[in-house]
Amino acid sequence: MEYKRSTIIDNKMKYGSYYDQHFKSALIHQIKLVLLGVVTLGFAYPWILCKEQEAKCEHTVICGQRLKFIGDPKELIGHWIVWWLVIVITFGIYGLVVKIKFQQWVAANTVFENIELK
Repeated sequence: MEYKRSTIIDNKMKYGSYYDQHFKSALIHQIKLVLLGVVTLGFAYPWILCKEQEAKCEHTVICGQRLKFIGDPKELIGHWIVWWLVIVITFGIYGLVVKIKFQQWVAANTVFENIELK
């Protein structure tokens, strides 16, 4: 039987794509964010989501280029309020769309670190 290497190892070597966050720092970061959410009774949730995305991008390299998250928590809070109002008006049905809307917002606010912002 032939040993087959993991695609994680192959793609890291072939494309220079990897994630370099360590367990200890990820755990400490997550505990801080959970505590913040508890202390603010969830009102800081959009800010917490932005901090999670920043941490993910800070430790993600795609094809040799590190990602950078440029999303503004104030902008997300505006979207968040609108999304929740529409969810209430549609009796929860719009909640199915919010996950996609959030992912679209994240993608629109993720760039490569060496890109000059206009």
